[in-house]
Amino acid sequence: MHELKQQILNLCEPIVNWFASLGELGLFFLAFIESSFFPIPPDLLYITLILKGATNPYALALIASVGSTLGAIFGYALGYWGGRPLIQKILGAKIEASLTKAENFFKEYGSLAMFIAAFTPIPFKVFTVTGGLCKMNLFTFTLYSLFGRAGRFFLFTFLFVQYGNIITENFVKITLYSGIVVIFAFFIWKFNKKKLKAKQIS
Repeated sequence: MHELKQQILNLCEPIVNWFASLGELGLFFLAFIESSFFPIPPDLLYITLILKGATNPYALALIASVGSTLGAIFGYALGYWGGRPLIQKILGAKIEASLTKAENFFKEYGSLAMFIAAFTPIPFKVFTVTGGLCKMNLFTFTLYSLFGRAGRFFLFTFLFVQYGNIITENFVKITLYSGIVVIFAFFIWKFNKKKLKAKQIS
């Protein structure tokens, strides 16, 4: 598993370095396209720019959040106007299974699915295009995308500034566990809401 991870990192390095040569503009562009169709997440570039001595790491978090949210809206448009045929053409036929899972996730968690996908390591682009396919309310879609992405990038920046490489190595686990906590809290809220509704009816 470690060797596979290293091979992926070596493959991504030249691409990340090219985006890094563009500085903040490169981060914005990578965050934008990753939210709609590009496979490489902006995390590696984000870390690279911080290590290169970015004057204000929190400014990078803002750039990545805005770029990713606008890219999510573009992904939404692909799903809304292009439908499955266009998505499969852009992302490949194998994306169908992921789209079905994302649709089921939307049915299970509703709008919260966007926040969970935006905050956790779940491939975000699958959910942005699925949001369009499901004709999700655009305002709600954008709001949850922004909160989820901003939460992810600003949390990473804070933890990285405070604790350095320890957080870099474990951030995927941190966001994944945080997403599980959000889902668990959602179920508790939903259960209590049904319980209260049942009491009101009786």
